[in-house]
Amino acid sequence: MLRLVVLSLLVTWSGAQVTQYVGQIPLTNVDLVNTFNHTNPANNRQRFSVLASTYNTERASYDTTFVFLYPGNHKPNNFSGFTGSNLFNFLYWPKEVRQVPGYVFGHDAIFHPDGSTVLQKTAGSLYVSDVSNMNFPATYDIAARVIPLPIPESLMYNSGVWFQVDADLRDDLVTCRVELTPAGAIVRAELIWLEHPRDGVRGRWGLEVLRENACDTNLAYANLRTGVLNNYDVVYATGFHTRRLTMFFTEGRNWAQDPEQFQMRDLATGAQFYDVSVYDMNRNGNPNLLVTTVAQTGGTVEVFDIPNDFRNANQYTRRVIASGFTSRNGGVNGRSPRTARTFYPTTNTARKPWIMVAGGDDGRAYYLRPVSEAVANFDYTLVTIVDHGANQQVSGITAADIDGDGFTELFVSVRTKNVIEVYSFVAGLDAFVRIG
Repeated sequence: MLRLVVLSLLVTWSGAQVTQYVGQIPLTNVDLVNTFNHTNPANNRQRFSVLASTYNTERASYDTTFVFLYPGNHKPNNFSGFTGSNLFNFLYWPKEVRQVPGYVFGHDAIFHPDGSTVLQKTAGSLYVSDVSNMNFPATYDIAARVIPLPIPESLMYNSGVWFQVDADLRDDLVTCRVELTPAGAIVRAELIWLEHPRDGVRGRWGLEVLRENACDTNLAYANLRTGVLNNYDVVYATGFHTRRLTMFFTEGRNWAQDPEQFQMRDLATGAQFYDVSVYDMNRNGNPNLLVTTVAQTGGTVEVFDIPNDFRNANQYTRRVIASGFTSRNGGVNGRSPRTARTFYPTTNTARKPWIMVAGGDDGRAYYLRPVSEAVANFDYTLVTIVDHGANQQVSGITAADIDGDGFTELFVSVRTKNVIEVYSFVAGLDAFVRIG
């Protein structure tokens, strides 16, 4: 099939990069994607793998998570014949399939939260795969009840964060779970804690509700200091259904002690807050929140300044850095954008990070490039990587330099076309957009 390539020259900064289409990886019903960072790789082409979730909209169907091992080995032949391996087959719309930090279990592991509103696909749970040997993953349902319910609960999970919630020195999982009625009304939207058992991922995990009417979508963790000696474990969480951006922390010694000191404070309300991460966006030494609000029309990418005393919700400065994202799927359920994550286009990390954006139901993938390295400047140029047109869904995007050449590759999942497209940054031009 003939592919039309359009080159656009824009004003650039010294050392500008452009994205060049490299190839594609087929995967039916592909949804979200993330990277897996291997420790002690044999060579630069084996530093990263790609994780992917799938979503079949048919009732009672199962979904799968996949790992694509060492895509750097396959870049020279444009990923021809490159296929993934199943991590786990029996999921109901897995969301942010992610690598678990190595310190949590002392071995490689992958986290799969799931659950949906599709009929007979609503019994979501939380799964962890032990991938000490990636070829033979062992997967455990860490949210399983001791006595299963006769009718599975209609639960959904999106992501989670890992830190020491109590004083046992083991890292636990904190996540949001949501239950909806068939009409989409909220039954519950809870912040929950799963306690890491003594015998690791294989053991029986304790589950406790930390706060009701709290959150329902994604989470980000930060260790923040206010005052002279106080370090706080802080979790920021989004609510697509609750329409709020919220933070959680405790004035006690840990989250499990003195429940009356556990705090929940809203930072913003009224929008469908979806993605959230913590990063120093302007390189001033202080972290920021990177947030998306999704909408049928008028979705945004936003940056929040975290004040010196993070506890003061009124002092968070909110900036919209990109707006006007609009669904083009022709339906009332279309939303744009979806995820927004920081990355660097090259190995030069001494500059401000760039932001990759999956447009969701607008059918596009983007990156946001800072227009200035000045600390006080939060202006960005929005560049379209690819526009697949109306009624197409760009679900996820992730980034890594998969072959060690100093330039980053972007993996863009296009669910409606059943492919993960790969783009690579190269020196010389500002934009390289493939249409077709």
